[in-house]
Formats: sequence, structure tokens, C-alpha cells
Amino acid sequence: MASVKIKYAAVIVSSLIAGGLISVTAWQALHSSEKTENSAPERKVLFWYDPMKPDVKFDKPGKSPFMDMDLVPKYADENENKSSAGIRIDPTQVQNLGLKTQKVTRGTLNYAQTIPANVSYNDYQFVIVQARAEGFVEKVYPLTTGDKVKKGTPLVDITIPDWVEAQSEFLLLSGTGGTPTQIKGVLERLRLAGMPDEDIQRLRATRTIQTRFTIRAPIDGAITAFDLRTGMNISKDKVVAQIQGMDPVWIGAAVPESIAYLLKETSQFAVSIPAYPDKSFPVEKWSLLPSADPTTRTLQVRLQVSNRDELLKPGMNAYLKLNTQSQEMLLIPSQAVIDTGKEQRVITVDADGNFVPKRIHVLHESQQQSGIGSGLEEGESVVVSGLFLIDSEANISGALERMRHAEAADDAHSGH
Repeated sequence: MASVKIKYAAVIVSSLIAGGLISVTAWQALHSSEKTENSAPERKVLFWYDPMKPDVKFDKPGKSPFMDMDLVPKYADENENKSSAGIRIDPTQVQNLGLKTQKVTRGTLNYAQTIPANVSYNDYQFVIVQARAEGFVEKVYPLTTGDKVKKGTPLVDITIPDWVEAQSEFLLLSGTGGTPTQIKGVLERLRLAGMPDEDIQRLRATRTIQTRFTIRAPIDGAITAFDLRTGMNISKDKVVAQIQGMDPVWIGAAVPESIAYLLKETSQFAVSIPAYPDKSFPVEKWSLLPSADPTTRTLQVRLQVSNRDELLKPGMNAYLKLNTQSQEMLLIPSQAVIDTGKEQRVITVDADGNFVPKRIHVLHESQQQSGIGSGLEEGESVVVSGLFLIDSEANISGALERMRHAEAADDAHSGH
């Protein structure tokens, strides 16, 4: 009986010990599992880099040899989806960067540029005065190069033997019954020889021979050539004077051929003259000359400006302010463009929040706005601040290479 009790006691003690061991083991297993679940797995670092020099990789952390800043780790689990053209950046880091985006819009570039220019004579008002027959100078009026003259101002008095002879022939035919055709022919010969019309009319009215003739200025303007002296002989091709009109004047400027697309009928020019800073000079009309300077790669623009008070003198400095608009195109802020010299690109943000680099073609730029020819669509978002770090990350992650490979594949496909 005693042995049976001892057996029961042993069984009870064994059961208690076994239960305790099981409970301890289960608790340890459960605790170990919870610890494993609560502890984050250690991220694998591929290398360290300086965001300012993303192409250079380092094996261990430390200070950048290029800038006074800590190296940044590149983790293996970043941007694991290599099929995507974009990258993802930690939202906290994006916030710290002060990242800003702006939509791609459609509009026109407003263009305003001041161009140096100069005043010149109007070539439409230029005359050369000649006797058109041989003779000699009886009198030279007190004039010289640079003097202003009015139409009809006397320049020189001359004697032309051929004119005297033709007048005698006219009077002879008129007095001896010459035919109207003969008389008309003599008068026409006088006109072609250069005899002034007023002297021809005087001959017909008075029927007296005139031996001394006055050559007068045919237009208002300034004398640009005048080299006659009293008593000198003149030939039929001798220039008596050159006279240049002063109203209107031309203002010419060299415009870069890169902005030739902006010059159209609606373009407006404002003229300013440093010598008269408080005076305005309205432009009557302007034209773009048909040839370009192959050396300076510029086009010549010519404006016609009224000069009734003759304040504007040929050779004066002037400035043209061009105000015009481009054709409608896609526009983005110029600060969003990354120009490496080999390519131009932007960083866009897709619907999933990925940063996607895209190659673009900038047509024109003005007033901090860039006109885009290809690479973007209206309504897309482009990054306008914090660009450098994002572009560095895109370079490190291979997003730029994927962009280029995709473009190369598209080009090859379109070629077929």
C-alpha cells in the first residue's frame, strides 16, 4: 500500500516538472518570435556617396572629400523596381528639400530686348546734281558740305555753250516756219541736256537767248558733296552737288538671327535716343533686310522715323526696344531645365508620386520661361526646386540610363 502511494506521488511530481518545462519553453519561443517581429531587418548598404558628386562611390561612411558634408548611404532595397523609369524618395527627405512642382502650360513667350542702333540718312531722299553738258562756272554761292538747303536754293551759276546753241536753233526754227515736230525736238534736246525746265519755259515765253544758268537744289536736305570753284571748267559727268534728305531718317540695328522668328508684322519697336532722353520718336514703319551677316550671325532691321525738327543726326547712337510674342507653345519655368551641354532634361512627377526624368528640347527662352518643342505634355508636373538631389538620385539609381535606353528603343522602333 505504501509503495502505491509512493508511485502516485512520483507521477504527480513528474507531471508538474514536465508542465513547467513546457510552459517555460513555450514562453521563450513566443517571446523570441515577438522580438523578431518587432525588430526591423537590417538594411544592406551597397555604398556611400556624396550627393554633389554622385558618380563617385565610397566603401565606408565618413566625410566627403569634395564638400564639408557626411556621405549618404545607398541601400540595396531602394528603387527595387528597375522596370520603372522613375525613382521614389523618402517623403521626409522630399519635405526637407522644400520640393516644389509646377504644371506644364501652353502659352506664348513675351519677348523684350533692347538693341543698340544708329541713325543714318534716308537713301530714298538722295539726289546727285549734274550739268549734263560741258561748260564753266560763273559763280559759286556761299555753300559747303554739311550746309542745309531748301528746295530751289541756288547752288552755282554756269554757262553751257551747247545750251546757247540749242536756244539759237529754237529761235531760228520758230522764226522761219519750222514744223512743230522740229521745234518740239529742239526743246526736248535742251531738256535731255540738263537745261532747267524753268529756263526752257522762259525761252518759249520771252524768245530771248539766255547764256547764264542757275543750278538749284531739287529737294530739301543737307549738302553731302560740293566741290566747285568759280572759273573752273566742268564736264558733262561732273557732280555739281550731292544732297541728302533729312526727314525722315533711318535707324538701323543688328538683330541676332536666333530671334528672327519673333520678328513679324505685329512686332513693335520703341526708339530712344541718349541725346534726347525725354523725347519719344514714333516709328513710321520698319523692315527686315533680306540678307544676314555671316560673320556676326545677325540680321539688319531698318526703321523709318519722322525727323521734321531735324533733331536726329546721322551717326547718332540710338536704342531699339523690341516687344513681341512668340507663337503658342508648351511653357515651363527655366529653372526646371537641367542642361548638361549634351542633353536637356527635367524631372517630372507621375501619378504614383515617382520622380521620372525626361529628356526635352528647349526651343526658346525669355523672361525665365522656356518654350518646349518635345518631351512633355500639357498638364504634367515638373520639379522646379530641389532638382539637384533628385537628379543625383536618378543618376545613381540608373533612372537616367533607363530613360536613354527607352528613347533609343523608341527611335529604333520608329526607324523601322
